[in-house]
Amino acid sequence: MKQNSPNDQLAIKAVVFDCFGVLTGDKWKEFVASLPGEQQADASDLNRALDRGVISQAEFYEQINKLTSRSVAEVDSVINSEMHKNNILLEYIKQLKGKYKLAVLSNVSNDWIRQEFLEPSEIQLFDDFILSYEVGLIKPNPEIFRLTASRLGVELAEMLFIDDSAGNVQAANDLGVKAIVYSDFPSFKEQIDKFIS
Repeated sequence: MKQNSPNDQLAIKAVVFDCFGVLTGDKWKEFVASLPGEQQADASDLNRALDRGVISQAEFYEQINKLTSRSVAEVDSVINSEMHKNNILLEYIKQLKGKYKLAVLSNVSNDWIRQEFLEPSEIQLFDDFILSYEVGLIKPNPEIFRLTASRLGVELAEMLFIDDSAGNVQAANDLGVKAIVYSDFPSFKEQIDKFIS
């Protein structure tokens, strides 16, 4: 996968962060990985349908139960489990505030990020939240990246996107968005320093 080089095109004006796997852990991804291989794609498809608002939470639980034979309570406990914050990254984001437009772009089926996960002071760090269930689009659909740039008032090439999914990063790169695959803070910091000063 080719990541855009730091010297490509325009200067960065906005930094956009995924939530699950970046600002926090991703329990759903761990759950899907625990399923037999033949169930993983269908489980992921059901989650994407939930995130787009195409199916209800109840329909999601019912269909996951049919697919995996996992109880609603077990699936609910995965989805609603206590998520750990990436505090070192949130502290770093404070340093970016005022220098760049900041946003969260996440595939999520409800307002958990703002209602339960982030503190009010952390919510204030971000200029916008582009959440799949609100906009009816999910990553890696190119339209969600275009919408994000538009809402932030920047060109795609002026946006830096951070996600733990290589597929989402590639989709952003394909549009001219500079992007980083997030694995851990030290690697991220080394990469982002090449893009911003």
